This record gives sequence, C-alpha cells and structure tokens, in this order.
Amino acid sequence: MNTQIENELGRTREMHEFVVDQLAGQYPSDDRRDLFARFLSIAQSHHEAIMTLCFQERLIGSAYALFRPLVEATNRGLFAAFLATPEQIEQIKRGEAPYGNVDALAKDLDSLLKTEGLFAAHAGEAWGRMCGFTHGGLEQLNRRMGDKGEICCHFEQEDVERLLASSTSVLVRTAIQFLGAMDRQAACDAVSAKYIALYPVPEER
Repeated sequence: MNTQIENELGRTREMHEFVVDQLAGQYPSDDRRDLFARFLSIAQSHHEAIMTLCFQERLIGSAYALFRPLVEATNRGLFAAFLATPEQIEQIKRGEAPYGNVDALAKDLDSLLKTEGLFAAHAGEAWGRMCGFTHGGLEQLNRRMGDKGEICCHFEQEDVERLLASSTSVLVRTAIQFLGAMDRQAACDAVSAKYIALYPVPEER
C-alpha cells in the first residue's frame, strides 16, 4: 500500500470515528426518525467495512461492491425521514419498498435538500456502474485478471482514493441531515466543520 492511500485511509477513519462520536446518544422513537436511524446504522457499517477492506489490496473489489448498498441505505433513510407519506412509512415497516425509481428519488432529494445534483451524481449511469461493481458486471470483471493472465484484484490508486472519498461524503451528508432532524444542531455543525477541515475544496487556479 502506498503512502497516498495510507493517508486517504487515515482521514477516512478520522472522519468516520468523528461521525460515530457525534451520533452517540439516544433519540426520539417516532417511526420516521426511527427508520432513519436504522438506515444510517446500515450506512455506518458499510462505510466501516469499506475502510477495512481497503486495507487489503486483494479486497478492494469487495469494498467497491458495498458502495451501492451504502448509497441505497442513505437514500432510503432520507426518503423515510423527509419524503415518505404515512402510508409509505407503514409499507417500509411491513418490509415493502415504496422508494420508487432511483433517478426520481435522487432528483427529489436534490430538490428537497437543495443539494444541486449531489444525489443525482449517484444515479443514472453512475448507478449502473455501481450495480456492476456490486453484482459482478464488467466493472468488476475487467479488474480480475493481471497482464499475464493471473487471477487477481487490480484497482488503480485513484480508484481506491475515489471510493474512500465518495463513501465518506455519502456518510457525512446523511449524518448531517440526521443530526439536524434530531435537533442536534451543535453536533450537526461539528460534523460539517470537521468534514470541511479534512476535505477542503481545492482552490481554483
């Protein structure tokens, strides 16, 4: 593992642990926020698993396979918290899936949260690629043989850095919305400030 990936893993873990600390505590148990908390818990687990798998180069493909479920869990949590009708909340509690089309949900979340295409960035063609990584599409198959025909897992450094940064962004934006919904504004602001400190926007040249 090279130094750049080690550094990326370092700030990913630092951000993850900070989010976990800020999320600690008890919360109101109404159906919407309870479901949101459960979906966020799934997202936390997937994010930690992505980090753990990225420590082993041979398991990067498995880390990528978890990115789509991570995005799906966060989108569904946000749907339950902010978009679902009371009837749809009951459907979710019965194990049904009233979330609708991925692209439409992403558009609705961008509109609701005023995120200027942030959710749409993980819809459309991007969603198709994510599904390929999860379900053994060409995205995975093309990275499973070496130059000499040996079985291996071959991802570029940029692939690993992109996965770590993207998965962290998804977790953070969801945690911020969750803390806001739970009236934990100080924790919400702290997570936002920590993310900006660890992931500053590059200066324009």
